[in-house]
This record gives sequence, C-alpha cells and structure tokens, in this order.
Amino acid sequence: MSKLTIYRASAGSGKTFRLAYEYLLLLLEEPNAYRHLMAVTFTNKATDEMKTRIISELNLLAHDAEKSPYISLLCSRLKTGIPALQQLAAETLQRLLHDFSEFNICT
Repeated sequence: MSKLTIYRASAGSGKTFRLAYEYLLLLLEEPNAYRHLMAVTFTNKATDEMKTRIISELNLLAHDAEKSPYISLLCSRLKTGIPALQQLAAETLQRLLHDFSEFNICT
C-alpha cells in the first residue's frame, strides 16, 4: 500500500468530504488499514475535523446508515448492502477506537 494521493482544491470545494470518503473507503475495504495510512492536513482545525468526521461517520454508518451522506457511495463502491456495511462499520469503529494511537491524521 505505498500509494500517495494528493488533493488540491480551493476552500469550500468539498475537500473534507472527499478525503473522509476516501479514508472511510480504505478502512472499510481493509479494516486494519488505519495502521498503514497517514493523512496530512495543513491546520490543526482540519486535522480535528477529519478525525471527528471519520469517527462520527463510522458511528453513523454502524447505527443509522441511512442518514449518512456517504452511504450510497460506499455501498456502490464496496458492492454491498446496507446491513453488511453497518456490520463492517461497527467492527471497524471498534477496532479503530481500541487502537486509536495508530489513527494517523496530522498537521
């Protein structure tokens, strides 16, 4: 997994949404992926926002998936239904929270 992806875009263009989606996708494809991923932002505020969004979206996907703005994108990309995605999100969230020091989003 030695792939580097750089996103450049102006303010308000949906960078956080896109980055969170890509991170969620990688986590749901490979539940231990967070141990090998590092996301870098340019401000502490952006770092906090990304971490919060990823954790809250995993929680939403696990417990109330229909309300997630990512649900249709993830189900389509992962070729799965909502119940399977909910189970996967719950397992991924639990794993991530129990190993939080390996969750690398930094400035």
